[in-house]
Amino acid sequence: MKINKLHSLTLSLLLLSACSTKKVEPPKDTNLSTIGIEENSGVISEAIELSGHFAGNYKLIEFIERMHNEHKFDRDYLYKLFSNAKDINQVVDRCYANSSGKGCAITIKPQGKWDKYRAMFIYERNIDRGVEFWAEHENTLNRAYQVYGVLPEFIIGILGVETAYGVNFGKKKVIDVLTSKAMLGDRREDFYTDQLEKYLIMTRQSNLDPAILMGSNAGAMGYGQFIASSYLRFAVDFNEDGVIDLWNADDAIGSIANYFAKNGWDSSIKQVAVRAKYKGYRFNKLKTGYKTKYSLYKLRKKYHIVPREKLYYKGPVSLIKLPKYNYDELWLGTHNFRVITTYNHSTFYGMAVFQLGEAVKNRRYGR
Repeated sequence: MKINKLHSLTLSLLLLSACSTKKVEPPKDTNLSTIGIEENSGVISEAIELSGHFAGNYKLIEFIERMHNEHKFDRDYLYKLFSNAKDINQVVDRCYANSSGKGCAITIKPQGKWDKYRAMFIYERNIDRGVEFWAEHENTLNRAYQVYGVLPEFIIGILGVETAYGVNFGKKKVIDVLTSKAMLGDRREDFYTDQLEKYLIMTRQSNLDPAILMGSNAGAMGYGQFIASSYLRFAVDFNEDGVIDLWNADDAIGSIANYFAKNGWDSSIKQVAVRAKYKGYRFNKLKTGYKTKYSLYKLRKKYHIVPREKLYYKGPVSLIKLPKYNYDELWLGTHNFRVITTYNHSTFYGMAVFQLGEAVKNRRYGR
């Protein structure tokens, strides 16, 4: 009996995999997009096909098989899902080509580095949105404070910086972003492969459709822009409807508060950052940034750096420099400032969250 070439090839692959623990690489002239394994048979067939932008992608085929074997995902379902995914490198998004990286809505005037960054998040319309959001979700914000010890203004700051209170959840499908970055040679492909795995698990647990969810250029999702691994670790069903949904404001508020609490938020520390005095207009005497830790005594005694208002916090402070057009602002960050930067490892990010939250609170209470 004559055996066709494809069946001969697949039989050889099975024999090789049974005799060795080494990874079997596909022949260079073979398109493996048609190879799959029928349920409960162990026999390779042509029943499953990976088509579309990722047709023939061997890494993706391996990933599908692993998700089936380790997490019991239906193989046909995954082949269909990824056959409809798009390579984001083939799609030009003009809105993300400007300096802000946040869309087409913001124009930045030439200023100091901090002025430019601050202007992307702390502007009149966004402050007004924050006031409106706080009023609408006051009870949930207060409950988050009671449960997790995180004051509303810091949750408000995160929501405003991340998505402008739900105005911009992201313009790309999460499945497209994660698949492209995981399977097409991104320098962080291992990270994105892990996020893709967790994204599929997350959507299955929450009964969400992974094919339609929209997110950022990095695959972050919802009001608080959680990546999939953070979703699994920190997201909570704060409105107790049986579903964790970070596109729901109540769940997002509770999840952000839970994130801070799990990352060391200290509810006894009421101050996040206090502006400092120093001699001169530019500061270069000491290393600055959210990672730094200095004693207040040493800063005062040796470098004549003192807070401009009463600082009740007694622990080591981060020395924060904000370069403006004509001078550098200097701030002293407490432990809770460093907790904010666990959300995004950036001094500017932490200060934008803090200052936006303060601006919204002051407008809300007429200060």
